[in-house]
Amino acid sequence: MGTDQSHGRGSGLGLDRIVRTAVRLADVDGLETLSMRRVATALDAGVMSLYRHVPGKRQLVSLMVETVFGEIDYPDPGPAGWRARIEFSARREWTMYQRHPWVLSIVAGTSRPPLGPNVLANVEWVLRAVDGFGLDRATMTQVYFTVSDYVQGAALYVRNETEDERRTGVTAEQWWAAETATLARLLCSGRFPLVSGLFDQAASAPTLVVKDFEFGLRRVLDGLEVFLTQQRPRPGAAGAGAPTLEVTKFEKVTSIGGRSPSPAAATALELLGRRWTLELLFVLSHGEARFSDLVEAVPGVSRRVLTERLRQLADEGLLRRQVVTGPPTRISYTLTDRGAGLRGALAEIDAWAGNSSGPDDGR
Repeated sequence: MGTDQSHGRGSGLGLDRIVRTAVRLADVDGLETLSMRRVATALDAGVMSLYRHVPGKRQLVSLMVETVFGEIDYPDPGPAGWRARIEFSARREWTMYQRHPWVLSIVAGTSRPPLGPNVLANVEWVLRAVDGFGLDRATMTQVYFTVSDYVQGAALYVRNETEDERRTGVTAEQWWAAETATLARLLCSGRFPLVSGLFDQAASAPTLVVKDFEFGLRRVLDGLEVFLTQQRPRPGAAGAGAPTLEVTKFEKVTSIGGRSPSPAAATALELLGRRWTLELLFVLSHGEARFSDLVEAVPGVSRRVLTERLRQLADEGLLRRQVVTGPPTRISYTLTDRGAGLRGALAEIDAWAGNSSGPDDGR
């Protein structure tokens, strides 16, 4: 007990420090390995000193969830329009789950989540986005569940893949490479003509397991848009999501001659605007590269995000995954003819960046 007191006093041990240390441990090793003793060890404190600040692990986990939800910053007044507000919230929640995937085991698929001001702020933001459409409270809540279930489900997909890789030591890339022969035998049976169409390109990676968060989010919002435009707004409602205001604003933007990008161009710009995408295309524009080469060439990108971006680019027909069976199995990536069409633009960007002067160049 004397050790606990000496560590608990004079070392700056407090509830905030305890919670943030627990979050850091869960981020690295998962929630299942977290214990009061592990947190105490990380803090160089006696385990009993933690109980002076938090009764036990269950309460500690609730505080951890509240802390990470507090990382989501909701600006006031925030984006205009119901769709922009919900999209903002969904992306922020998705990003938080990528930083703290352990949260999903607490909040996803349950009707009994931890309750705190930061968790409720997430719910309130979505409800306010659709306030003014004349929806009853139960329907507004279903709108929230529809968005939240999609975000959490997509995040669970990524978390499960990360956990599988950590548990088995086998990446998704390696797993699919090992299963290529099995899949080929099934597809040659002729029973799955539509599935076979996904894997027509020789030596390309199976893309059946790819989950594109942005694509799914847009489709969820498209569905909500159809639903909400059929609702009758309350008289005099000033909600940001009133359909008459949003449609009018949309028509003003899209009526400006040829200035707006075509749907295809807008989709391409969204893809290219995702973090690390242009960097990967730039590296591949110089030639074939292995996964390890790309990890080294693009500092800061995690293996999980790199895998996701490569799959997205393959889905869009911009790159090709090539597998040479081993041992060892060799996986590399190269631009397709469509992807190679971006080489000129990437070279122009490189030249522009190299020749650009600072803001005080006198021009």
